[in-house]
Amino acid sequence: MVAAVRTIFGVILFVCSLWFGYRAITAGMLYQSMAASEDGIPSTLVDGETVAIEGTVNVRDSPPLSDLFEIDAEGPIGAYVWRLKESESYNYNLDADESGADTNMITYASGIESGTFAVDDGRREIRIDTDWLAETHDSDDITTASPDWTVTTRLSKRSWRSQYIHLEDHWIVNPVAEVDGFDADAADESLDDEYVEAKAILDGETLAVCGEVTVEQGTPVLQGSDETPLVLSDQGFDAFGGRLRRQSLKYGLAAGGCAVIASLALVSGLGIG
Repeated sequence: MVAAVRTIFGVILFVCSLWFGYRAITAGMLYQSMAASEDGIPSTLVDGETVAIEGTVNVRDSPPLSDLFEIDAEGPIGAYVWRLKESESYNYNLDADESGADTNMITYASGIESGTFAVDDGRREIRIDTDWLAETHDSDDITTASPDWTVTTRLSKRSWRSQYIHLEDHWIVNPVAEVDGFDADAADESLDDEYVEAKAILDGETLAVCGEVTVEQGTPVLQGSDETPLVLSDQGFDAFGGRLRRQSLKYGLAAGGCAVIASLALVSGLGIG
């Protein structure tokens, strides 16, 4: 019995080490990709090349249900990352910027919604296409999201916890009961502990973007691909790069630690040696 428990424990830790390792490798690859692309944008954009650009956001059309989020800033929303979550504690701190504010939260759904927007670096304007991010993370559709959803998995958080997105400037949390547009009974007391949270990209703000160039009818578009992920940051490339380096180190150490303990547990449980 003890051997079986050790074996199961070892398998679980081994799986965890693989996940941590994947996060560490992803962070490292993103950092290298951005660093290699920051040398400057060529005068002529070529289809398929990797480009990093930092400039002012120009919003043409806002994404679905963007009017649900009242952000204390002028300008329409170009895109936003959202999640539907529930508190396990009545002492939940609504200030999402405070450390520990999210300790007792369960995420049931998350997604990426985008309208039509571009980034202008002063020399040219490049439209940003976020479809790859939504597809890669199996993004939920906010127009069909419901607070009645009660099942959470690791996939439920993929869009919200994406390593490709670093947004901090415009962050808002609203109780579901106070948000128009969700298919919910406002009289349902269970909604008191359910929230919709969003991080938005606004017109006029500065955004750093790295991705693959495609030219559509003569218009340059920056998007993501399996070879060149699309990354977005409202904190600039330096801050995003520092964040990725810390993630690579943290997840790398966690992967190594889990792998060592998993090996010891499996050796003991399987009676190897």
